[in-house]
Amino acid sequence: MASASDVELDRVRRNHQLRSYRVVAVLRIGVLAFVIGAMVVAAPRYEWGSQIALIVLYAFATVSALILAFTRFDRPRFGVGRMEPFAFTAIDVIVLTALQLVSSDGVYPLLIMILLPVLVGVDMSTRRAAVILAFTVVGFALAGVQDHLQKRAIGWPDTVFLFGLYAFMCVAALVAVRIEERHARSIAALSALREELLGQTMTASEVLQRRISESIHDGPLQDVLVARQELIELQLDDPDDDRVTRALTGLQSASERLRQATFELHPAVLEQVGLAAAVEQLAGFTAKRSGIEVTTDIDYPMRNEVDPIVFGVARELLSNVVRHSQATNAWVTLGVTDDMCVLTVADDGVGVNSDTMARRLGEGHIGLASHRARVEAAGGAFVFLEAASGTRVCVQVPLKK
Repeated sequence: MASASDVELDRVRRNHQLRSYRVVAVLRIGVLAFVIGAMVVAAPRYEWGSQIALIVLYAFATVSALILAFTRFDRPRFGVGRMEPFAFTAIDVIVLTALQLVSSDGVYPLLIMILLPVLVGVDMSTRRAAVILAFTVVGFALAGVQDHLQKRAIGWPDTVFLFGLYAFMCVAALVAVRIEERHARSIAALSALREELLGQTMTASEVLQRRISESIHDGPLQDVLVARQELIELQLDDPDDDRVTRALTGLQSASERLRQATFELHPAVLEQVGLAAAVEQLAGFTAKRSGIEVTTDIDYPMRNEVDPIVFGVARELLSNVVRHSQATNAWVTLGVTDDMCVLTVADDGVGVNSDTMARRLGEGHIGLASHRARVEAAGGAFVFLEAASGTRVCVQVPLKK
């Protein structure tokens, strides 16, 4: 069983690898431009045929890598150890080495090969980077020796100097990759620790809320209901007593408020019949106590471990609608999309964005921020969407298998 730190490290490395892959895909365009420039500036016409063939191959690989890097779809191949970034970097080595071997003027191709450690330096795997850099050093050495023995464009001192410089750049790139890998491990460890602490904090908070809810339900609420029943019997004896009527009205209001408080602290309906009914009932309570018309669109016919997280977010978002939005209408949608529980809460009020939330967090209002942190710790996303008016928040949490 993988530990939380290992899982978080895998996630961090995947994110960094995809980011690095995209950076290299963009940088490769610059390498392609330099290759074309070297051919136009230095290569004789009779070599253009072979060089153009290699350039076309490299251009195809460059465009393919760029498209794949920025295509928006699920990318499991970017898990740790996947071969797609390795394959494109290998193409870099092969094409640039081949260009050096077919070129009669070896200075420019040799200089362009110096860009290879830069491309490898943003990798996230020390082992993969070491393999690539070893091949680049061998290719550079072969190109330099071949240039001196066959073309004599540069002398031995220049060849040795360039090789030493290139080897140093490769070592520096490998060190940079190693430092980045250790940095990613540190980030993953801290992220896993944060997730663990947040989980413990939220669990403790839920346990406390449940105890308070049960205490209110079994104590003050029952006392109010008993007193109300006594007054109902007393009213039967004297139906014209206004004081009894007023007392009954007050106790009725108190019992409803206590029921609502126990529900919001820890809804028994969430455990009994699930998230859909709990959110529907929460929307009803919110509309009744605030006067805001709350419209629901719920299609969530299941039970899942993430239900308490989603309900907590829904409760906090609707509470913010009541307290801050000055809205007259609110909308709540709940459903499942691509193995994700998707909750959307919108209103037509004054509007709240990420900057406003950051300001409130700085003022000590951590309610919504803590729920957002819990959503993100569960691998989900908490996003403020663009809205013509009011606020629209979308929360996505991956369903547990």
